[in-house]
Amino acid sequence: MTGATMTHELASADDLREDTKPGLVPDVAPVGALSWRSALRSWLVQDSPYIAMLALALAGVTFHLPAGYWAVLTPVFGGICVAAGWRHFATPEGRLQLAYTQALSWLALIFTVYILFNTVVQNVLNTSATSLAMMTLLALGTFTAGLQSRVWRICAVGAIMLVAVPAMGWLEQSALLVTVAVLAIAAAGFATWWVGQRGHASV
Repeated sequence: MTGATMTHELASADDLREDTKPGLVPDVAPVGALSWRSALRSWLVQDSPYIAMLALALAGVTFHLPAGYWAVLTPVFGGICVAAGWRHFATPEGRLQLAYTQALSWLALIFTVYILFNTVVQNVLNTSATSLAMMTLLALGTFTAGLQSRVWRICAVGAIMLVAVPAMGWLEQSALLVTVAVLAIAAAGFATWWVGQRGHASV
């Protein structure tokens, strides 16, 4: 054995002893923390359109936004429904049917918005009643659009919006409480998704 080889082996042994000294911890993030962050990021990316739909609808009711807001929000909902349901239709004919069915449904809702905000109707309804009625219409339209696009998450958004109508009336349009409710719904959705992911990983 040459001197150079012996020197190399001694250096390697010294490095190994240094790495195994008590109190030295490798600078590596915990696996659990990385998994949690990755799961949270994945959930936010995957479900962000549906969270945005719910948050935008609740914001419109909470702050009594005018007809123009709902008229802009309606095609946004329609676009999300078409984009989410596109992959569920394999043929061009099915996708074309999805597109024009969604377009007609949301155009009908826009027409209803302008009727609801018509001066004659507004003389009968106050601002709070109009906002709640708009929320009810949007919830029904969203649920129906979810059925048409075969996306259960959109149906869930519509159902949550519908349940939120009497709840928001009871809360008297409190912006703080509505924000807490949105965060609680988002947390519950993430918890459900996380449990499902853990179940798939254990299989």
